[in-house]
Amino acid sequence: MSLTSAISNALSGLGASSLAAEIVSSNLSNATNETYAKREITQVSNINGGVKVTGILRQRDAALQSSVNSQAANFAAANTRTLAFAGVDAAVGTVGEDGSLTSTLDALQSALISASAAPESDLRLQQVLYAAGDLATGMNNVEEAIQAERLSADQSIATDIDVANEALSQIEKLNKQIVTLSANGRSTATLLDRRDAAVATLSEIIPVRMLERDSGAIALVSRGGQVLLDGKAVTLEFTAAQGMDAEMSLAGGALSGVSIAGKDGSDISDRLVGGRLEAAFEVRDSLMPTASEELDALRQQLLSDTSFDGAGLFTETNGKLSVNSQLEAEPWRLRDGFAAAGQGYAGNTGYLDTLTQGLSDLSGVFGDYVTGQSGQLLRAEMSQSAASASYAAMSEAVAAEGVDSDAELQTLLIIEKIYTANARVISVVDEMMDTLMRMT
Repeated sequence: MSLTSAISNALSGLGASSLAAEIVSSNLSNATNETYAKREITQVSNINGGVKVTGILRQRDAALQSSVNSQAANFAAANTRTLAFAGVDAAVGTVGEDGSLTSTLDALQSALISASAAPESDLRLQQVLYAAGDLATGMNNVEEAIQAERLSADQSIATDIDVANEALSQIEKLNKQIVTLSANGRSTATLLDRRDAAVATLSEIIPVRMLERDSGAIALVSRGGQVLLDGKAVTLEFTAAQGMDAEMSLAGGALSGVSIAGKDGSDISDRLVGGRLEAAFEVRDSLMPTASEELDALRQQLLSDTSFDGAGLFTETNGKLSVNSQLEAEPWRLRDGFAAAGQGYAGNTGYLDTLTQGLSDLSGVFGDYVTGQSGQLLRAEMSQSAASASYAAMSEAVAAEGVDSDAELQTLLIIEKIYTANARVISVVDEMMDTLMRMT
């Protein structure tokens, strides 16, 4: 081997060591960056001696990342359902809790019993009406909470569609940049980090299957088989509702589905399976409408069991309860009925006993309803807890795959030794050449 070859080999070693040190420093500086994949240089021996850097290897387990994205989508969906049930449960209350439906029903029963003991007391009759008003307000508040959760879900869909469109557009642009750099033999590691992050953002909303192309680009397909990106990204469209009531539905045309811009406008929401988006549609179009139907059944039974003398303690208008206005004007009709031409004997309990018996029959029904709502929330929270644990476990696995600062520092010490050795070779060869020059 000639002295010139020795210098050439050492210089190649210095270059490789310098790049390796640069990669280590990049790894260390991104040690806490969750979207960063660890890098390593790949190198081979040159035919004529020395070393050649062939590229920068990005260490990322695609299957593991896919699993993390899937678990993130499951957790986001479970969290969406839990928040909706929690909002309704807060309005319903729990058995025995002040302000709950069961407590306001108990208060009305107590007021009726008190009025039956002294039917001639205008004050006690008025207290019955006050307690009835509290119960009506409580029932109305639950319906408002249900519709508020539906509207919140609708608004969440609109926001998520915007985020999904932005992520798809970003992935399309990154695909093009990755293809170009790959064709020119340049590193795409940073762009791949950014693309993985965009796919993770999208997957939390709409879980996707990633199909890798030979060029380095990827295609994205939803779990339900909808192609979202293959060369060009689709643009999803959704129209947010400005308000919400129990009569509004997707089937009735009052609420929007998801369509693809430039297509026939057909709803593809049933193909966007899993993740936060599907859960929001479920809350808006299934879970909360079912809750509204259950509340309406309870409302109708309350109206039936508190009816007397051809009318009732309550009236219903557009799904809202209120105390019968005739009773508010003439409380004595609680005792004497609606057909009476005037007040009868003030000591007669009359229809107060009828109302007391009707409410007694309702106690168990209201208790079952409140317990049922609490049970739904509990099941949702258990599902959320399980999804959270799975997501945390997968996230830890990804973190373990990431940058190990201690290992990187050890690698840096090795690089330093190799760099010093190559530099020493150059120094020695230089001294040898000086010696030869002095001899001539």
